[in-house]
Amino acid sequence: MDFERYLHECGDPFMLERLFQVERYAWLALSQGMAAVINLDGQFEDVNPSWERVTGHETGSLRDSYLIEYIHFEDREKALGAMQRLITSDIGSTSFSFRFLDRTGDHRLLNWQAIYSPDHNAYFCVANEVGDAANMEVLAFRDGLTGVRNRLALERDLPMVVDRARDKNDCVLVYFIDLDGFKDVNDTLGHKAGDTLLARVAERLLSCVGDNGTAYRMGGDEFIVLTANCKGRNWAEDLAQDLVKSVGIPYVVEGREVCIGASVGISCYPNNSDSAQDLLEKADKAMYKVKDSGKNGYRFDCKSPCPHNC
Repeated sequence: MDFERYLHECGDPFMLERLFQVERYAWLALSQGMAAVINLDGQFEDVNPSWERVTGHETGSLRDSYLIEYIHFEDREKALGAMQRLITSDIGSTSFSFRFLDRTGDHRLLNWQAIYSPDHNAYFCVANEVGDAANMEVLAFRDGLTGVRNRLALERDLPMVVDRARDKNDCVLVYFIDLDGFKDVNDTLGHKAGDTLLARVAERLLSCVGDNGTAYRMGGDEFIVLTANCKGRNWAEDLAQDLVKSVGIPYVVEGREVCIGASVGISCYPNNSDSAQDLLEKADKAMYKVKDSGKNGYRFDCKSPCPHNC
């Protein structure tokens, strides 16, 4: 994109600036891995929420800090030299690895892919932990924004979980979670703040479910929690209450406190269906009944969530 030519043809610098912002946001949001825009001084201009998940550094603390602060002393010359060569040579992109300081004080070995954009006067970089990048299956079934498993993984996992439960005469619970008030955050604070919020929600869901199940992001502001370890009606309700309560605790995003809620619909194998697709649809239906009745709560699609006397 030739900024001077577009400025001459368009005649509206504010529109051009908006187009550049949308282009940058789309790239950050869709990148698999930790995406960053770094200016020529080595300063982080923008990052996606994956940085907080992997390194522990909040996106707000990374922005406006300098890359050199995080590079292991022994790796600085190599890393900065690789980025400088993008400007001084004819190469379009480069890859390099170095040890990156995380929030705990440890260094993580990251593999970087970087290009230099003269139109933005900045580097566009994507980083992955060495080892993770080589595991293409992990990347294929992981949501790039939140780090939890994605819809593709759910479509693979749910039928297998149901089959195992059938063999063991066990039950499976599907919690369909839709966030209440998320759109307001997006509309008032912007999409980047919304992305950060989604990553925080995913962390809380993982904390709630622990070793008893798995969290997935369906897309947008919809999540699934899947568990095959139901220990009775009270246990199933306790988990539902924990999910609603945890999501509802206020967040600090972009320096502002925001509050959202969660509407949770729950279906069960074998009481609802033995079909993975039916279980998702019934949980979705139960979730919308929560929405219709006031939001920020939970509802089972069946009277008894599991066959174990509950």
